[in-house]
Amino acid sequence: HYFIQSNLRTMLSQLANGAKLQSWKKILMCRPTHFDVLHKVQVMENSPGLVDQVFCANCALVWKGKAIISNMHHEPRRAEGDPTIQWFQSHGFQVYDSRPDGIALEGCGDFAYNFDRKHAYLGYGFRTEKPAYDLVKRVIDFGDTQFHSLRLVNELCYHLDTAMLNLSRGHALLYAPAFDVESLNLIKEVNGPENVIEVSEEDCVRHMVTNGIPIQGKF
Repeated sequence: HYFIQSNLRTMLSQLANGAKLQSWKKILMCRPTHFDVLHKVQVMENSPGLVDQVFCANCALVWKGKAIISNMHHEPRRAEGDPTIQWFQSHGFQVYDSRPDGIALEGCGDFAYNFDRKHAYLGYGFRTEKPAYDLVKRVIDFGDTQFHSLRLVNELCYHLDTAMLNLSRGHALLYAPAFDVESLNLIKEVNGPENVIEVSEEDCVRHMVTNGIPIQGKF
């Protein structure tokens, strides 16, 4: 995993003046009205030496004004917790640092919820450990939202956000082999089998169609 630093340097040098960098700059320039909807894109400044900080969804689990700071599975990423705490505190969030608990938890990379927020999920099996479910349930009051755990069993989908995407019209887009039988059945029970859209390995892994953001009918 941590050959990523040298690989990122190579990729960044290739992207320095490339189309992808220009596209990102356009998103930043128009971020208050991006996608033509009223969702604001916030930017966290990078910290020197934290090469994986770009994957900021993994840094915290966020729910209604509370942020649980992640305890990353890989030790080199745990230093991302300090700037993440500073960012959330400066933006008015109530913060809980999970690192002293010693349980691997990788934030919104392994957290998802339905469009109506009646159901929320924590994925575990690779980057997040099963006991993290009890930790999250203890720290966050989910109220009327039912909170479930989903076991990931396919190493191609090491985070929940690589295996399942809850769409804004009540459908779930997922790669079925990423889950154990019990978890897959739970997803179908919650959403209704007719609302579960299964994708191929190629679409999941190569095209990453389950790793996106649905906003008011747009993807």
